Amino acid sequence: EDSLLFFTRYIFKENTGKKFEAAKFHHTLANTLEQVYNGEIKRLIINIPPRYGKTEIAVKMYIAWVLSKKPAAKFIHLSYSDSLALDNSSMTKEYINSDAFRCIWDINLKKDSQSQKKWYTTEGGGVYATSSGGAITGFGAGVAEMKNFSGAIIIDDPLKPDDAFSDVKRKAINDRYNNTIRSRVNSRDTPIIVIMQRLHEDDMSGFLIDGGSGEDW
Repeated sequence: EDSLLFFTRYIFKENTGKKFEAAKFHHTLANTLEQVYNGEIKRLIINIPPRYGKTEIAVKMYIAWVLSKKPAAKFIHLSYSDSLALDNSSMTKEYINSDAFRCIWDINLKKDSQSQKKWYTTEGGGVYATSSGGAITGFGAGVAEMKNFSGAIIIDDPLKPDDAFSDVKRKAINDRYNNTIRSRVNSRDTPIIVIMQRLHEDDMSGFLIDGGSGEDW
């Protein structure tokens, strides 16, 4: 429970039969995400090329790790593709329902939580997953009544690589962050994490780093 990377290596090996080979940057990634959990970082941008385990650690394992300790935590997970977001949500549920997880943590999902898009723990926490351009209704990230960390918005690759050089599509996603995504929190202390490969100087990372949202990233 004290180490996201140890949790990742354990759950990954027990569920896939393969060893998670942790490189030095994986330690940095896990330690930084732990800082988010500890309340030291509220707005985080992670830029890593594809196929380096960013989604595995920062989405699937991070959500499962947090829920193991705080089953009432609420997450919104977004990606450029609805199917990718749903796949990540489904895998997170599989990890939580796995024998490796349940032999240590007695966390139960509600019986009606069969959907990949939205599911809950019996303690009221859970996940809402959809595309970065999709509707987010009836769900907010974080829990206003909980002290300290209580969930987050996790945006993984908000922009499709093929759309990176479209001014219209880049602007639409960046505007959506300001007009819709950032407001889907239940507390002003709820963190927002953006994970992506860099695609263009004006992609979401560039937009936010340049002050497009008026937040300190």
